[in-house]
Amino acid sequence: MWSFYIITMVCVGVATFFLLRFYAAPGVPLFVRAIAVIAWVTSLSIVALVPVDVLDSLLGTSGSITGPLGILWSISYWSTQVLCWAVVPITMGFVDAGEFTFAGRSWAGLKDQAQFWIIIGSLSGAGLLVLLISGRLTLSNISPLALTLSNTYGLVAGVFLLGYGLVEIPRGMWNQANPEERLRSCSYRLGRCADTLEDAAAELQSVITVVEATSQPMSRRDPMRPYMDIIYKYAQDKSPFKPSMVPRDGSGRVDLESLKDGELDYGCDQAGLAELRHRTRKAVHNYEGQFASYVNVVTEAFELENVCKCRASRDYTQNGVPLAGIKPVHPHMMMYKCVAKPWVMRLAALLLGGTSFMVVWSEATIGLGRRPDVSPFSLAIHKSKHGEMGTLLLVMGPLVYMVMCCQYSLLRLGFIQVFTFRHHVVPHCTHSTSLLRNGAWACRFMAPICYNYLHVIRMQNYLASGQTMVFSKKMGAALNDVPLFGTAFNNWFPVVVLFWCGALFLNVWQVIARLILPARFQVQDSGSDEHLERGQVLIRKEQARPLLSAK
Repeated sequence: MWSFYIITMVCVGVATFFLLRFYAAPGVPLFVRAIAVIAWVTSLSIVALVPVDVLDSLLGTSGSITGPLGILWSISYWSTQVLCWAVVPITMGFVDAGEFTFAGRSWAGLKDQAQFWIIIGSLSGAGLLVLLISGRLTLSNISPLALTLSNTYGLVAGVFLLGYGLVEIPRGMWNQANPEERLRSCSYRLGRCADTLEDAAAELQSVITVVEATSQPMSRRDPMRPYMDIIYKYAQDKSPFKPSMVPRDGSGRVDLESLKDGELDYGCDQAGLAELRHRTRKAVHNYEGQFASYVNVVTEAFELENVCKCRASRDYTQNGVPLAGIKPVHPHMMMYKCVAKPWVMRLAALLLGGTSFMVVWSEATIGLGRRPDVSPFSLAIHKSKHGEMGTLLLVMGPLVYMVMCCQYSLLRLGFIQVFTFRHHVVPHCTHSTSLLRNGAWACRFMAPICYNYLHVIRMQNYLASGQTMVFSKKMGAALNDVPLFGTAFNNWFPVVVLFWCGALFLNVWQVIARLILPARFQVQDSGSDEHLERGQVLIRKEQARPLLSAK
């Protein structure tokens, strides 16, 4: 049992290492990488403990909260809470601050988090005071209520993240089975990427113009000059649009007509320069992320075009038309991509779609318990004997899939335009704030998802009278003391996932979004002729120049 936990944690460490290498930008500081890794490993350690706790309970040897299993649960659970609510947000404020000293950046991170806690504390205090005065709440119930509300928030958000992944992962794999349709979708996404890249380039050029305009009249004796030099050096080294490239008039001075009112007031004091430094770094990071997204879509389009041409000609040796940045593919691999891969993806989509259906069905029927037990996962675990290792694997399999669906949804949030500046997730170009935010979200939702999974497999319904899992003692005991948001809430709320997934599968939300949301906030399909045609034109243009060499 414990050997399974150790092996799982080793796999978690290896997976986290490769996940960090795949997403982190080269300039992410080492301490940010370390905190992101700790957040991911700590949150996933909860997943590793669930099968051990389940097997321990099924064997009738439920450990105490002071035993090894209870200690590990305490370390994992409370570490995720501390990371989510304190360490990661403060670190995000530190790395995002534009101040020029360690103390200044530290104070900025603490101040941002203090403002958040003051607002939350004031609202919570007012609500608690009303409940205490009305007699609906006692002092002894405040701690259980706080824990319950935190877990309820995680459960509610986690269920929606889970539902999105349950639908989109199988659907995405099914769509990948059609290279021609994927090329069309890729052309559309390229048109969208070009729009966001142009916006990012315009903002970057505007910021660099402000940097040059602020630096140019500042004398070497100006007390703000050392801070201005830091900003100027960063812009010169990191920005693809250099301050020396800013348009000038005949006398060599910066052309100020393109600037807005107030954009030349940054150099008045240190706080203004700190704000300019923050804006400069944000603009550079945003442009890098948008450009990386653009290059990735162009690369995908090139590869898909080769596959489509080989499928049409049935000649797998020519690799289509040689394109810039695309290495030749072995004929056997090209044959696999053209012939076998579509069927592999369809089969995988069907298998995952079936698994998603079983998860949704099990979630929607949690309230039935064992009257009757209609959860396929619960029946597989409780109604047949598999040995210790078989039981551990049966418990781990569905849970891993549910966690993957949630993590997929969190990563997808990084590609929605409204989160561009704060949470932009791009392979090899994800900067500090986005990495930390993803780690915080993993810490926030992992424990509630795992607790929900225990209801999916009906653990409490199969345990002997008076027997309780260690995780339930840690996380679920307090829920019994609070009406509405207690254990009953965990039984009936997951029914929502049935309607949520049904609406996602039928694209109901896209129809509603088109009616009430502005175009920039909509996640549109590939049917827009404007973006589709522009993407197709861009593919032709990029084939004629070595764009990918700039990658």
